[in-house]
Amino acid sequence: VYAIFCHKSISGVLGLLTLGLRPSLYVVRGSSMEPSLFDGDVLLVRRLQREPIRGDVVVVNASGAADEGWQVKRVIGRAGDRVSFKCGLLHVNGLHHPEPYLGGLPADLGTESKSWQVGRDECVVLGDNRAHSTDSRDWGPISLTRLAGVAAIRVWPLQRGRGLLIR
Repeated sequence: VYAIFCHKSISGVLGLLTLGLRPSLYVVRGSSMEPSLFDGDVLLVRRLQREPIRGDVVVVNASGAADEGWQVKRVIGRAGDRVSFKCGLLHVNGLHHPEPYLGGLPADLGTESKSWQVGRDECVVLGDNRAHSTDSRDWGPISLTRLAGVAAIRVWPLQRGRGLLIR
């Protein structure tokens, strides 16, 4: 009975989330989003219908090629923001930006002093596992046209204790 209830509940939630949103499923590859997401996690991703907000988990095509280069990253900077690393710490618009999603990982791993002014229709994205992520530190700000969408929920694995919601 529990398995049937669980299946029907998940189906209902997925049905409500997908109405009119043309969602896609993406499989996380690699360790760049640990400890938030792990290799093999499956995400339900909504097509981009608005500018993503700081903290959104997005699927980004860094290479620009249609069928390759899709990666999962977190939005850190939005249009008009000034994003920088100072002494290994993330600053947005001159203020230190706390990152609770790092889950205890040192904020300064894999970072060096850099700074970007985020242009119109651009964003800055970073992996949560900075020591093992290729992201805007390497590419700079990216065009919103390179975003496939925003992750709505993790649909697999179900047993992970932090819940299904990404944000």
